[in-house]
Amino acid sequence: SLSQPVMAAARVPPGVTRVVIDNGGHTCKVGFAGEQQPLKCMFNGIAKGKGAVAKSFVADQLEKCTDFSSLQYRLSLERGCLVNWDTQAQVWNRALSASVLNVTPADCSLMLSEIPMCPMAIQDTLDEMVFEHFGFDSYCVRPAPVLASLAIAEQQQQVPPRCASLVVDCGFSATHCVPILGSTTFNFAIKRLNVGGKMLTNQLKQIVSYRSYNVIDETHLINDVKERLCYVSLDFDGELALTRFKGKKNTLRREYVMPDYVKTSVGTVRNPNAPAPAAAPAASSAPSPRDGPPPKKKAMLVADEQVLPLANERISVPEIIFSPSDIGIEQAGLAESIVQAVNACIPDVREALYANILLTGGSALFANFQERLYRELRQLVPLEYPISIATGAQPMLRRVLLVRFAFLNFSLLAAHLNLQSHHPPVSNVGYQPSVPMLSLHLFHPPCVHIYLNRNQPWCLGSRVLKVATDRPTNLPYVQ
Repeated sequence: SLSQPVMAAARVPPGVTRVVIDNGGHTCKVGFAGEQQPLKCMFNGIAKGKGAVAKSFVADQLEKCTDFSSLQYRLSLERGCLVNWDTQAQVWNRALSASVLNVTPADCSLMLSEIPMCPMAIQDTLDEMVFEHFGFDSYCVRPAPVLASLAIAEQQQQVPPRCASLVVDCGFSATHCVPILGSTTFNFAIKRLNVGGKMLTNQLKQIVSYRSYNVIDETHLINDVKERLCYVSLDFDGELALTRFKGKKNTLRREYVMPDYVKTSVGTVRNPNAPAPAAAPAASSAPSPRDGPPPKKKAMLVADEQVLPLANERISVPEIIFSPSDIGIEQAGLAESIVQAVNACIPDVREALYANILLTGGSALFANFQERLYRELRQLVPLEYPISIATGAQPMLRRVLLVRFAFLNFSLLAAHLNLQSHHPPVSNVGYQPSVPMLSLHLFHPPCVHIYLNRNQPWCLGSRVLKVATDRPTNLPYVQ
């Protein structure tokens, strides 16, 4: 309970290296405290090809792969939760090895990210893995949306600083709407939409396999198609009607030339409605009739190409985020989920939440995503509430920074752990696997506790729970 004594959290010694790991569903960003960008952004899993002599690629080894056809993936996280512990251990071993970070866990303090409302069983196993398997000196874990919120606020330098914000984390496994007051999440108001980048890729694979080629096993290829050709439509019904035309009237039609993994390993995008390039100037000397016609190399190359035509798939796949019922998911869309999350909070902070909506995650990189979300929210939110949606980066840097905001603030926070008493790490001395409830309060307090007092408010929202010794015992609290 809250009244029981809790062991004090340890401070990081000056000589200890502070390692930062932003553990995402698809990528794992690793680096050191104080850096603006991760040292390495690697695949968070193991990829293996088919066949008896297939080679396995762990984490950053996937960058050396030249043939991505029919790769089988084993991810560390499923539905956002860490479940494949052996796979995660191999990825972290690769990250801590001499080829990436070149550090020893016993001499390091770890800053780690996790999803909101992570199950307790996974949290206990994670604590055991950090201290008993790797042997880190100390570690601190925080929800990724909280760190993303602080990172965007640090970049924008808003004056006065925002008191509350709502982070929309469009990740690989799911989409979370997380209301945040200061650096504290309202756990009772978090909304989860089971639509993420993985589901969108799988949906596109099914559509293409039904209409064109069998690409069920080509996850890497279809993911590249999704990132390069799909976008959020601002007029879905109108643009969907255009895809019924043929020829130049169908302005959405694009062609994706698939790689053969022999001469090329990356596909190319072609617009069939674009004007043909100008013909090359004729040679000064014409070929002799006796030489015969020139070889038809161009025709042979075109015949060997495998072209994937795309039209309404470009807008129907991202539309699932805003309308999951289109494919039978009985959940509210993104805009409705945001309204539900805000309405679950107290009325005093609702205006501030609508005025500080922050986008993060890879699925928020679709073109027109921010404008479409604003239009749908404006129809659902009362007019007296202003709506502001921020991504925290310039358009040219948006693709790089959106997926690295969490790492940026993990790095900033880890660099000032000794200065922030409400975000201290816990050392391996304080870890007691034989006392699970005590470890739970040390690492994973269940939710936000706000103590009410006329003279001085008490707000304890950090992951490492520290109870003041002079706290009045007769104060009511909202849990």
